[in-house]
Amino acid sequence: MLDARYWMVYGVISWIKLTRGGWADPASRIQHPASSIQYLMIPSYNHPPMKKLIVVSIGFLSFATPAVFCADRPTTIDEFYDTNARTRVIAHRGFSGAAPENTLAAVRAAIELGADMVEIDVTLSADGHIVVIHDETLDRTTDGTGDVSLFTLAELQRLDAGSWFDSAFARERIPTLDEVLEEVEGRTLLNVEIKSEAVARGVVSEVASAIRAREMIDQVVVSSFSPAALEEMHEVAPEIRTAVLYNSKIHEGLHAVEIVTELGASVFNIKRQRLTRKMLRRCREHDIPVGIYTVNEPHRMRRLVNRGVDAIFTDHPDRLIEVLNRTHTTAPAPFPAPAPATP
Repeated sequence: MLDARYWMVYGVISWIKLTRGGWADPASRIQHPASSIQYLMIPSYNHPPMKKLIVVSIGFLSFATPAVFCADRPTTIDEFYDTNARTRVIAHRGFSGAAPENTLAAVRAAIELGADMVEIDVTLSADGHIVVIHDETLDRTTDGTGDVSLFTLAELQRLDAGSWFDSAFARERIPTLDEVLEEVEGRTLLNVEIKSEAVARGVVSEVASAIRAREMIDQVVVSSFSPAALEEMHEVAPEIRTAVLYNSKIHEGLHAVEIVTELGASVFNIKRQRLTRKMLRRCREHDIPVGIYTVNEPHRMRRLVNRGVDAIFTDHPDRLIEVLNRTHTTAPAPFPAPAPATP
């Protein structure tokens, strides 16, 4: 992983070249100037050194977003869910506004940006491996078709999980949980959402084993819409923090505090449209952190930050960091590059 400072310099140079016509290709221009980040394609093959080059403008992101250095960046789950801290930034399925969701590219982009936490979805392959993908089927986010659960890990990782988003990501594959854990360890925190359809197949104990094996209990929170998943996690690995994902079909009529308490969880996550003042007030009274999903509009982010929610899930963490900066709330700074291994 390249140092963020390299990306900043490279991104600024790339931006200057593009805006001044340095690459002389209209397709190379930014398509949405209002966005803080774009994957800038250089499709012209008339310049061999630039052939198939993708300028991944994470540097431009650093250039466009005010630099903020903070001392309160959470490095553990307990610090992340400190209800007296600023609103936390959760990159939903990675930086999915800039890279294909639930891929290592999206995870890396979120890390480079400086998101406080990366959220991913996990299920099981046919041969029992924990794979990172949101849908029950392959059709939307890969070039495959059919149920994820019918394919082995080897078969799944032969699929293209990036081209649907942009041809720049044609080499992206469906990652395993272990690959994501390796990527984020010591660099950002992780929210592992367990998909309900995999609970009966033993995914909960497999997730617990993977987290324990890497000794990352203080860096990972597990969430699910499935009460059975949270109950099982509380039983098999009570040391791993869990978060409720509010399910209106199951939880309707129950108070947030009751739901969290009954499931042995620590955190209450809910869709923005379902959050009420009463929910937020009662959670505050019981020191239960509240996370809101999935918010991509800056004006809505600002409103939630002003209401004091503890965390916001977003496909565009760059926008949330900008909102935190503009509201004079301490925003996260990118993690430093890992120190080189000593011989």
